[in-house]
Amino acid sequence: MVPFIIIEMRTLNKISYRKNGVPMNAERRRILESFRNGPALLTTALRRFPRKMWVYKHASNGLSIHDSVCRIADNEVIEYLHCRSLVANPDSATIGIDSFSESGRLGYFYQDISEALGIIRALRRFTYRFLENLPEDLWTRASDKHISLDQWLAIRESCYPEQIRRMERTYYEWLESTSSARTVTVACKTVSFESFVFRPGVAQENQ
Repeated sequence: MVPFIIIEMRTLNKISYRKNGVPMNAERRRILESFRNGPALLTTALRRFPRKMWVYKHASNGLSIHDSVCRIADNEVIEYLHCRSLVANPDSATIGIDSFSESGRLGYFYQDISEALGIIRALRRFTYRFLENLPEDLWTRASDKHISLDQWLAIRESCYPEQIRRMERTYYEWLESTSSARTVTVACKTVSFESFVFRPGVAQENQ
């Protein structure tokens, strides 16, 4: 019974929007659909990286791929609230939170990446459904205190491709570090043990 009611309410919301609002323009619809597909894009990218290197960091203060996914989940929560604030409180200033500066304290290493991905998918899906039914006048409303929803959506739509490019750089840094380690190992193996042994003749010559 409950699923039936939910479906009916969604249908009524869409019908109400079509009757009372202006249909969404093509460019905004394109960006919104790309926004919705962000989690799928991220999941596809993660499959390209070996799991054994997800915790690799090029520097101690950098982010691993595992950390990056957890950070994306944090940002998704923050931006979910930001988005709703732009609609509900258009005259209030939005305070941003830099999750990167707190990443060490948040213990990303110990967090389950599957749960982080679940948060990302759920909030993107919920936000998409929220946005697709908004009337036209809410999209372009902006002030000196906050950006418009159109601007917010464009920023969020480009976020995942940028994050994936950072992950790719981490992956290539890992490849470079492992190839360098293999080169050193091979070089050590090719050095003959005899080169470290003093031969009697050579020893006498050096006396």
